Amino acid sequence: MRGGVGLCDVSWLAKIDLKGFGLKAAPSLGPSADCWHLGACHYLATFDPEARGAVLRSIQALTGAAPELDLPPPVYATEVTSVYAALLLAGPKSRHTLRKLTSLNVSESALPDGACGQAGLAHVHTLVLRRDLGGLPAFLLLVGREYAESVWEAIAHAGQEFHLTPFGLEAWRLLSL
Repeated sequence: MRGGVGLCDVSWLAKIDLKGFGLKAAPSLGPSADCWHLGACHYLATFDPEARGAVLRSIQALTGAAPELDLPPPVYATEVTSVYAALLLAGPKSRHTLRKLTSLNVSESALPDGACGQAGLAHVHTLVLRRDLGGLPAFLLLVGREYAESVWEAIAHAGQEFHLTPFGLEAWRLLSL
């Protein structure tokens, strides 16, 4: 994978959609959570389920409304873990593989580490979240669960010429160190 590209199913990652006028900037949810800017006052948090308690406490602090003023809460949090499958595409050939499946510009300058985009990937609406692993370019691809298998197969087919290798949780953890 360090010389080509690897693909891993990381659908077990927790995902919470955050929306509301109280989100003028990315919320701080702790060191174990990534917060992705999807639009005006709209973020997606992804994190290891083991950090759920700490992340939920941080989110709860954001969602408090002023009941005495009868105002809606400044932030609405929706659990979307079961909505999205998450596929991790990593390695120096990951960009080449993605270019075969989407019109989204995934170059380093257009989609740097920590950035995100939305596009069709293998004809499926996809959230493309860039988070490098161990110095390797990596893309977290969120698709509707009902499309996960077909997207996996499309990525595997597109990555054949780059010797795409499926990898598992232990390899992901080693890369994350």
